[in-house]
Amino acid sequence: MLKFVGNSLSKLGNSMNLLAITKLDGGNYNIDSILKAIKTVTDWCLRVGIALAGVSLVIGFVMYAVADVDKKQQVKQRIIQTMFGIVGIILAISLVNLIISLF
Repeated sequence: MLKFVGNSLSKLGNSMNLLAITKLDGGNYNIDSILKAIKTVTDWCLRVGIALAGVSLVIGFVMYAVADVDKKQQVKQRIIQTMFGIVGIILAISLVNLIISLF
């Protein structure tokens, strides 16, 4: 069983070499410059997304503090959705970084 897993991983490693594109046709761009641009955009999105989520959380907590009893559940749900949004942003950036590391 372990030998089969080892052979499969070895074959997977050999197939990854097929993705080693060094130059794109039609311009002076190479894969490294494109991956660097993607990394820059994702880092920018992460910073902006986390900052906006932080502002949204502060607004949500203030709204929760001043809301009447009928609206508290709705505001609480909005705070929870913001938390899920933050987790989603982090997972998306992690996925992009994982894909970039494959190249």
